[in-house]
Amino acid sequence: MTQKDRLIAAIRGDDVDITPVASITQTGIEELMDATGAVWPEAHRDPEKMTALARAAHDIIGFEGLRVPYCLTVLLEALGCEVTEGSKTRQPSIKSHPYKKESENIPAEVPDDLLERGRIPVVLESIRMLARDDDGTVPIIAGAEGPITVASDLLEVTTFMKWSIKKRDVIERYVDYATDVVVAYANALFDAGADVFALLDPVASPDLLSPRDFEKLILPRYQEMSTRLNGDVVLHICGDVTAILPQLAETGFAAISIEEKTNLVEAKRAFQNKTRIVGNVSTSRTIFRGTPTEVLDESAMALQKGTDVLAPGCGLAPTSPIDNCKAMVVARNDYFDL
Repeated sequence: MTQKDRLIAAIRGDDVDITPVASITQTGIEELMDATGAVWPEAHRDPEKMTALARAAHDIIGFEGLRVPYCLTVLLEALGCEVTEGSKTRQPSIKSHPYKKESENIPAEVPDDLLERGRIPVVLESIRMLARDDDGTVPIIAGAEGPITVASDLLEVTTFMKWSIKKRDVIERYVDYATDVVVAYANALFDAGADVFALLDPVASPDLLSPRDFEKLILPRYQEMSTRLNGDVVLHICGDVTAILPQLAETGFAAISIEEKTNLVEAKRAFQNKTRIVGNVSTSRTIFRGTPTEVLDESAMALQKGTDVLAPGCGLAPTSPIDNCKAMVVARNDYFDL
């Protein structure tokens, strides 16, 4: 199987020859920047540098995918959030919220010029470059903010949380708008050449919103999105998602990415083959602070427990040691006697 065939088959629940090893979360680390000259923050706004850094994660680390971009601010910036550019070792972050002062005046329609705004053209061009220059054997993975994260950052997170109780009708409008925007952007990513869409929605975590909110507010939007998106989707929600595992099984998405905080065996039991699992080697503890041997051991454990795609549990810290990242590939190869 090609790497592309293998990843798509794995997240669809089809038979594979070996478990793929990839990252659906961000892969830009400092040692790759040094090796390529594609350095943050320039690589966030230059399609050639964005592309070079994505290729390096495949060519140097061995991840079986080409993953762009490297932050969760591209779509939000295009929608009016002010963004700090970050640095070589710090991702861009949200600095201001466009609807904080006129909170109830959320637009009803997706902007006609959405795909021309901010860094969206950069990401689309990077995907086109990856698709054009590759021979079609390596999957292109494009990530973006999920609808709950978009809605909460347009308004402001603490206000979003309060209003989810006090002004539920307003929050519903925010989430509906965000859902439409994410769908429009994701389908443009597919049109540009992406094979997999990584839907990253950290604010949907049970750490921030209750399982009841997930059931009533979030799950219906995910289910709607699954029917409107023109390709395979992997959903990632940060933190311990044990409390919402049954609901995650019903999203309609191909796969769910989990952190090490969620028990992989318990997740498999809850999903009952309705969706697949991506993960779940700890990024903060093992890949960032551990040793290659510890990464090998944790990766082997994830494979033994039945992960469908061996992957970092969340986005890589920019200063993660490259040898720790490579150890995931070594672990997979050792597991299958390659």
